[in-house]
Amino acid sequence: MNTSSPTSLKPRFSSNKVGLAIANALSLLALTPAAIAEETNDTQVDSHNVEVISVVGRLQRVASEVIEERRELPYVADLMGAEQIGRTGDSDAAAALRRVTGLTLRDGKFIYVRGLGERYSSTSLNGAMVPSPDPTRSVLPLDMFPAAIIESLSVQKGASPSAPAAFGGGHVDIRTKSIPDEFFIKASIGAQYSSNHSDDRLTYAGADDFWGKDDGLRAEPAVISQAYDSYGGISQTDIFRAIGDIDQAIAINQSLALAMNRNMTVEHKDADPGYRGSISIGNQFDLNDDWRWGFVTGGYYKNQVDNYQKQEVELASSDGDIATSSVVEGSDSIVQWSLMANMGLEFTDDHKIETFTTYLHDSSDDVSVSINETIDTIDEDSALQQYDIDYEERTLVSNQIRGEHFFAALWDIQANWFYTDARAERDAPNELAYRYSIAQDSNGQITSRALQGRADSAVYRYSLLKDDTENYGYQLALPLTLGDAEITVKGGYNYFERHRDAQSTRLAFDSSGFNSDILQGEFAEIFSDANIQNSTNGFKLLDTTSETDDYLAAQMIDAGFVEFDLNWADNLRVSGGVRYEDFKQAVLPLTADGDISDEGGLNQISDYLTAEDGWFPSISATWVQNDEMQWRLALSKTVVRPDLREVAPVRFQDPDSGFDMIGNAALESSDIINVDARWEWYMESGSNLSVAAFYKDLEAPIESVQVVTEQDTLLTFQNADSGKLYGIETEFHQELGFIDPQSDWLDGLFFAGNLTLSDSEIEISPAGNINPTNLKRRMTGHSEWVANMQLSFDSPDQLHSATLVYNIFGDRIAYAGTAGLDDVYEQPFNSLDFSYAYYPLESLALKFKVKNLLDEKSEYQQEGQRVFYKQNGSEYTLTFSFNF
Repeated sequence: MNTSSPTSLKPRFSSNKVGLAIANALSLLALTPAAIAEETNDTQVDSHNVEVISVVGRLQRVASEVIEERRELPYVADLMGAEQIGRTGDSDAAAALRRVTGLTLRDGKFIYVRGLGERYSSTSLNGAMVPSPDPTRSVLPLDMFPAAIIESLSVQKGASPSAPAAFGGGHVDIRTKSIPDEFFIKASIGAQYSSNHSDDRLTYAGADDFWGKDDGLRAEPAVISQAYDSYGGISQTDIFRAIGDIDQAIAINQSLALAMNRNMTVEHKDADPGYRGSISIGNQFDLNDDWRWGFVTGGYYKNQVDNYQKQEVELASSDGDIATSSVVEGSDSIVQWSLMANMGLEFTDDHKIETFTTYLHDSSDDVSVSINETIDTIDEDSALQQYDIDYEERTLVSNQIRGEHFFAALWDIQANWFYTDARAERDAPNELAYRYSIAQDSNGQITSRALQGRADSAVYRYSLLKDDTENYGYQLALPLTLGDAEITVKGGYNYFERHRDAQSTRLAFDSSGFNSDILQGEFAEIFSDANIQNSTNGFKLLDTTSETDDYLAAQMIDAGFVEFDLNWADNLRVSGGVRYEDFKQAVLPLTADGDISDEGGLNQISDYLTAEDGWFPSISATWVQNDEMQWRLALSKTVVRPDLREVAPVRFQDPDSGFDMIGNAALESSDIINVDARWEWYMESGSNLSVAAFYKDLEAPIESVQVVTEQDTLLTFQNADSGKLYGIETEFHQELGFIDPQSDWLDGLFFAGNLTLSDSEIEISPAGNINPTNLKRRMTGHSEWVANMQLSFDSPDQLHSATLVYNIFGDRIAYAGTAGLDDVYEQPFNSLDFSYAYYPLESLALKFKVKNLLDEKSEYQQEGQRVFYKQNGSEYTLTFSFNF
């Protein structure tokens, strides 16, 4: 079969036209910002403390080292090292971060900080902003970062002048492995089994991809792209208009369908256990007395199938009447692999240059079959059986270089700089949906089955999204001594630029002329070569792409900052400063010809452009009461801007709810005032306790809301009038050796945990066709309480280590209801994980992990009725690792 590469997905406009559209849009921003958006001169305050969950490593002394680091930091952040991640057995950054105080996990990928959704968080890689390969989110999907390449995770909960101003809950920095002091080799191999593997997996011909990369079987055929170029379209009408021969037009149209992958009959196969492995190597060399060079390189691979069952319900009214109901059986075949190559060069102790190269690849082949019923068929014996095949590849490539320099001859000035070039891509070369009409007996067994004979009986979608970003910056620091005070003054500059190109093609098989005998077959049989070419069947290939399926987007952020860090007699430390950001954004929907769409005259180009700037000051203070206790206070102002997809008038599917979503070009940025106070107690025994209070005042927070139309139900986004969030959080680490100081076993036992109690409130008004049911309510995604508990044990002989970890969050609004329907609440999820490690030799380890030990299910409720349910299953992992 003749196929095209992903890069030639739909070349219906030239790269010159694309570049011209972006250039014109951004030129308009630069020339007329006042006419496009209201400029803001915002002052921002910074909460500068750091909170660290750190029960790490085989030995408790490692935990004490991390806690001491937290104590010395001038700002508020949570730190989690590789040892802690290894102890809990978490396989990726997302799973590890839910152990941090006030953090919860959504969809296994995205973190909520202090009850604020993922749009209120930001993510960086080794301190640099990089693009997200997930088009439905603005932040990186953290499940893409395997624990094998992570050195540490930092969650900064308050702003600082040197950090980006665009976050409200927290900023996550993922730090990959750094240059070692000596030679090492680490390797691991493991197997995974799920309780859901008792069932077969759903799959289709050609779906087994070891590397998670499509070989061209799924890709849009090259002849379809050529047909757009030659005929201006692929429909029979388009082709006839171009060549003037209807018979030839029909033949060409059918030949295009013949080139498409139609061997897509869903079938059952055995689900094999998953497997994974990793390896990393590093070393450092002394080139001479002054020069040192080091490197670390590694790779990670995972291949597994996650079977699941779920139910989705849409309510017709607040009385609980069901509009539609779907029972879904599915299999998600996941392949993840990553490569890392980092190098460093040091000259004496004054100069260091490091490079970081990271490649992440994550593919998902999700195949599902659902039985769909409507309000008219729930009590009948008829229903719809829908097949969905969603294959996507997500990749991220990041190249970074940074330098640190100390100039003793120039008043001890320190200079730091960095440059990052990153590219993210989401390639979905084959998303297919088709449905059968079925009849069932009283036991639910299917008695008859036929594909729906209609113009869109099978819909193919080919889509490609590319993000290219450039991020660089520098800062200078000058230390000064004024009597008993030591002060460091800093200043710097940051620049970020992003370009996005999103393309999508929707093609449909028209089988409305097929007779009932043909439609009773399987998919590959119905759309065989003979049936497509048989003139009596009247087959047509249709283009159902909407005008705004394609769009271009660009972002630019210019930022400068000044900052100071004052230490007075080792008793009072004050840090603060101000950051200025100039932000410009363009999101341009495109027609099939590559022109900027005005959506039928509804919008002008200025409606797609945003320009704003602001000042963001921050200050934090730490008072050391005595050798064990200290107090912190921090103030800051930050901003949360709408994501590109949230303002693009493009329809896409939300992966959590399954609802279609569409952007709102009228969204505005949200300014946030943050206040943090914290008390910390570090005991001589190594135990610690901290209690913090926080308050956030949000102007025009962005909320996801449900919109019920005559055709279907959508989710969109809306600015609320105002919002606030406040609460307290406490974190502790208690060694249990005090119970019996003579017991070596109790000395190796420790208990750690954290608890966050908070509340939020927003006020929201109706706008256009959006009519929220509850005009005053909690914020979307906010849980009133979040708890983490960890019980860990290290044996006296250092041969055994075990950890039991529990995580739970209170119910939270998944999305807001409208038109009289109540809000949809995600229910608490009791997560209990257990890990055990055996170390027969210093360099060998055998680790066993059970995830979701209680076999909890994900559940959403609306009007007291379950509207979403997913059985996740329990996961068992056995890993053998070698460390030399």
